[in-house]
Amino acid sequence: MDSSYWENLLLTINRFLGVYPSGRVGVLRWLHSLWSLFLLMYIWTGSIVKCLEFTVEIPTIEKLLYLMEFPGNMATIAILVYYAVLNRPLAHGVELQIERIITGLKGKAKRLVYRRHGQRTLHLMATTIVFHGLCVLVDVINYDFKFWTTWSSNSVYNLPGLMMSLGVLQYALPVHFLWLVMDQMIMCLKELKLLQRPQQGATKLDARYESAFAVLVDAGGGSALMIEEMRSACNLIELVHSQYLSRFGLYLVLNLVNSLVSICVEFYLIFNFFETPLWEETVLLVYRLLWLAMHGGRIWFILAINEQILEQKCNLCQLLNELEVCSSRLERTINRFLLQLQRSIDQPLEACGIVTLDTRSLGGFIGVLMAIVIFLIQIGLGNKSLMGVALNRSNWVYV
Repeated sequence: MDSSYWENLLLTINRFLGVYPSGRVGVLRWLHSLWSLFLLMYIWTGSIVKCLEFTVEIPTIEKLLYLMEFPGNMATIAILVYYAVLNRPLAHGVELQIERIITGLKGKAKRLVYRRHGQRTLHLMATTIVFHGLCVLVDVINYDFKFWTTWSSNSVYNLPGLMMSLGVLQYALPVHFLWLVMDQMIMCLKELKLLQRPQQGATKLDARYESAFAVLVDAGGGSALMIEEMRSACNLIELVHSQYLSRFGLYLVLNLVNSLVSICVEFYLIFNFFETPLWEETVLLVYRLLWLAMHGGRIWFILAINEQILEQKCNLCQLLNELEVCSSRLERTINRFLLQLQRSIDQPLEACGIVTLDTRSLGGFIGVLMAIVIFLIQIGLGNKSLMGVALNRSNWVYV
């Protein structure tokens, strides 16, 4: 099966869950919009009811952090539905620009890009669906196969989680397309670098030596033209990436904040479990570990997918600097390309100007995580000390 099959299958799942624009017009588009709004209202209603039913006696700050996941889910799902219902022209416009970039590739390179993208799409789609299916299974086991209880739980936890994961893929897969195009540029530059060097054993009278010399001096201007086309393609790639980031910026920021808060809560609850283990709640522990892996993986994935583009730009700079230049026109073309790449590297992408989308930001996330978890642990220890004082108040000796 070709790449378009898996991509269309993923888009169909996204449309069914109401987080991607409908490809239809007229009545079918309106029906899809109503279905998306129904799912949004269903999740909002279930989340509000869950918050109102939460009556566990815990400190206010702990309750606030625990319940923050629900409004976070509601806000992120609302943004996805907004994109699916009202932001359709922008989505299709950016897709057309990506198609224009890929159209500029040669036939073999284009087929290779589509094949690799199809493999990536299949891998991410299968991983996402299998993981959330496992979460649903653990949830069912945790509630002893009680249908309505597990239905309510999955409606406010796993359904929004799956929709948000698919929303992240909506951003990640087009960016991966751009990464593949830049990877083809790197392969072309590597081939050019090899062509500039005569093969071993070639003499000055050999045709292979003359061919390498022609490439070295850029006879006919073919190398300069190819690098100039790469420069234009890189400029368009940066523009498309910025448009995608401006569209998904708020969604990515809310996703990162929501995942960070959820990780803090899950870490604290897992700490409490191991402090006073109740082994009959092992299934719940497994569920919390899965949830921890989902949110941690989501943060890393959002940061890593953007860093791959930055790495490709650095690789392009390195290969351009390694080329032998014996033509003034080629030298000017390479210098313009290097200047453009350097300016792009020096201006890292940010989501809404708040979060730098780079794995180096993980240090900041880990610092915030540790601070909140330690704060929650201190609150828990303080409450236990106060409870102990209250219990032993009658044994105090006043002097």
